[in-house]
Amino acid sequence: MNESHLDHFLRRYFKGLPLKSPIFYNAPVGIRFEMGGEVCVAKARAEKVKSRAMALFNAVNHRDDLIYFVLFMDSWDEHPVTFFEKEVYKTFKNYVNGIHMSEVSKQEQEYRYKGPDDADDIVTVRYCARVKLKNLNVSNLLEAIANRSLGLDPIIDGDIYIINETNKTIFHLYDDRGLDIIADKVETLRGIYEQYNDWILDHDRKKVDEWFMV
Repeated sequence: MNESHLDHFLRRYFKGLPLKSPIFYNAPVGIRFEMGGEVCVAKARAEKVKSRAMALFNAVNHRDDLIYFVLFMDSWDEHPVTFFEKEVYKTFKNYVNGIHMSEVSKQEQEYRYKGPDDADDIVTVRYCARVKLKNLNVSNLLEAIANRSLGLDPIIDGDIYIINETNKTIFHLYDDRGLDIIADKVETLRGIYEQYNDWILDHDRKKVDEWFMV
């Protein structure tokens, strides 16, 4: 798969929206959900995050949908690509059933969060596979993302986006605090806006409501 296929998709439906946090604030329409809330005990918090993430994921996606599984890693002189690439490919093997490494494309780009004080040697590497959703081990994947800031195992490295080519949505569980789901049009997300309204992050509720109250 030529990774420019993903870039073409993002340009066509999301005006070239950069895949970086906080993606919600640059989205054409989206919802930001609270995940761990006030739960402080690590295991209970991780279970709550996974439960909410699974419910939201299943409400938006369907097993026969075509998706892009995208993983970003950052590299610099003391942390070269060769340091983490073996683990990256292991991640694809672990979470995408039957994938061959030739199906995973790789693209080096400018560091996504580059600031005036950041060294020029920092770059971001984007890995991407275009697969059927039914081949993605969603439950295990979301658990590993939920765990990584809570000191639990298993964990997964990298910044991960699940981009649904079929229904034009982007799903990003950024950590145990929150999750962004964005779309190219309001009606795609109206169902989860209504069903899971209580989970919307209060800090961003006004912005979310403005999209769905029109």
